[in-house]
Amino acid sequence: MVIIVTGASSGIGRSLVRFFAQKGHHVYGLSRSKFIEDQVESLQCDVTNLNDIEKTFAYIFKKEGRIDALINNAGMGISGSIEDTLKDDAETLFNVNFLGVFLTTKAVLPYMREGGAGKIFNISSVASRLSIPFQSFYSASKAAINTFSEALANEVAPFNIGVCVILPGDIRTNFTMNRKKNRLDGPLYRERIAQSIQVMEADEQNGMDPSVLSKVVGKLLKKKRLPLYKTIGVKYKIFILLHKLLPAKLTNAIVGSIYGFKKTKPRD
Repeated sequence: MVIIVTGASSGIGRSLVRFFAQKGHHVYGLSRSKFIEDQVESLQCDVTNLNDIEKTFAYIFKKEGRIDALINNAGMGISGSIEDTLKDDAETLFNVNFLGVFLTTKAVLPYMREGGAGKIFNISSVASRLSIPFQSFYSASKAAINTFSEALANEVAPFNIGVCVILPGDIRTNFTMNRKKNRLDGPLYRERIAQSIQVMEADEQNGMDPSVLSKVVGKLLKKKRLPLYKTIGVKYKIFILLHKLLPAKLTNAIVGSIYGFKKTKPRD
């Protein structure tokens, strides 16, 4: 198979390209900077630039004559309060996390239609269902991917193109280290943000190995029909189930008790 992975230079993306290359697939890893990985062709490509994407996909199709799967993995995070988040930073996050998924999908569909089939995997997050305070823009961008993918699945079904949203829980990668923080957090939020980030980072660094996600996607790639959603991690499947069963206000309050630290008094 010919597989394209975005955000491939590190973390989940690096694990995905390595996994599929070892399985003998033709793998193209897209990222802002080139990297070296055995049996993977690294291509420099900005997922927020349609012209860049179109040239890259045209090159791959010309070389291979087909594109079987696209895994939209490129993403970033911002931590901090909504009130103190700068407009430019919020736009940058949405451009990468959501607009990038739209643009790569837009570019790949003609090639998949020409080939008579294809599979698109969009990496979302459990945080798209359980929105995390002080990580609101990340959660919102991932929720946008979910609804985008639901519409997309219906639009492309007649062309034998499958769509699957991957909902991983905490995964141990360098995403934690690379998370962007608000340039300035005011005193009303500062202590609560620090405590919330401490919990997030501990969860992430004690999370699943990224190879777990790669193996799940590998199994899904073999299926004739894709599920619309696939949650990764037993405890996260339970969280998603509870989210469906419990009242929204209650589940949001539970998340708030874990990450919101409502009783913390602000320092002057």
